[in-house]
Amino acid sequence: MDLSTSKPCHSLVDEEPSSSEHSPQLVSELQKEIEKLTAQLEKMNAEYVSLKKEFAMYCNRPITSHFFSKCQNSDRWMRVYTSLSTAKSFEILFKAIQSGIPENNSFKLCKRQQLFLTLVKLSHNPADIDLAFRFDISEWTVSRYFHSWVDCIYYKLKTHVLIWPLLSQLQVAMPMCFRRHYPNTVSIMDCFETQIQIPNDRNDQAATYSTYKSRNTVKYLISATPNGTINFISKGYAGRKSDQFIVRHSGYIDNLKAGDEVLADKGFEVAEEIGLRGAKLITPAFKRAAQLTQLETEISRQVSNVRIHIEREIGCMRMKFDIMRGPVIMYNLNTFQDNVCFYDEIVAVCCILSNLNPSIIPFE
Repeated sequence: MDLSTSKPCHSLVDEEPSSSEHSPQLVSELQKEIEKLTAQLEKMNAEYVSLKKEFAMYCNRPITSHFFSKCQNSDRWMRVYTSLSTAKSFEILFKAIQSGIPENNSFKLCKRQQLFLTLVKLSHNPADIDLAFRFDISEWTVSRYFHSWVDCIYYKLKTHVLIWPLLSQLQVAMPMCFRRHYPNTVSIMDCFETQIQIPNDRNDQAATYSTYKSRNTVKYLISATPNGTINFISKGYAGRKSDQFIVRHSGYIDNLKAGDEVLADKGFEVAEEIGLRGAKLITPAFKRAAQLTQLETEISRQVSNVRIHIEREIGCMRMKFDIMRGPVIMYNLNTFQDNVCFYDEIVAVCCILSNLNPSIIPFE
């Protein structure tokens, strides 16, 4: 075959278009895109600097409340108005929960003042108009701050502060009054009641009427460790409910483990339910005969001497937090979030704050 007469073959290079023909146009388009992105970046940097300055001004804005500025660095006034033991405790609490409240430049009070207002409301339960005057804000704003910060403390700290320690952990630093006679104690439980406003509905009136208190109440089951730390608080129940009913339905028994001991008053007839968990209920002796035996009397005295600490705990909480004395307004009992009424959150927050203070039970 004569190759000279055949058609010449075109190379692959000749078939492809030359990139050099479009390179100036491509470079120009890329340069325009770079300039556009650079302009956007500069704009975003400017916005970032502006927002950073605005945020710094918000964080460092002057304290508008003379009331707060006088108490902020004073252990004495913090103790009087917030029931926290020191001003340092206030700062620790603030830093632990401040992320739960979103930043908002429209707030007249800074976050520290909002938290201080909330603690004053819990401790002394003044009227909203009183706090509005002290902080130079409206009554509606006082209510909004209070609800926001109670929610924040409840959801931020409840699972971290109201905890149920293991028996082995409690025995490391168990007070001597328990170590002598009841070294396996994990809980001292009792119920307390708080008066509420009389409901409008007659069925609700009957359900909440407490024959023990002779008034309409809401009832809570509370438990404390031998060290004086609150480790359980139930939701609120109608005042007519018995102590046994609350123990059985509040989830308290689920925390018990084999070998645990629970101290309670003799009215708590739940030894069988607690025994099914492998735990033991210890109560003062019942007076079934004309007189208790000498052994029963001694056992009752020993139990009462250590069980009294839960009543002291309840009494101290009522003294520190006037909002727990009642009467509770029906709005706080009828406002629910995640199946928890707002007053349940208030009681739990008071327990949380109580745990932040030194224990009332001496180690010796």
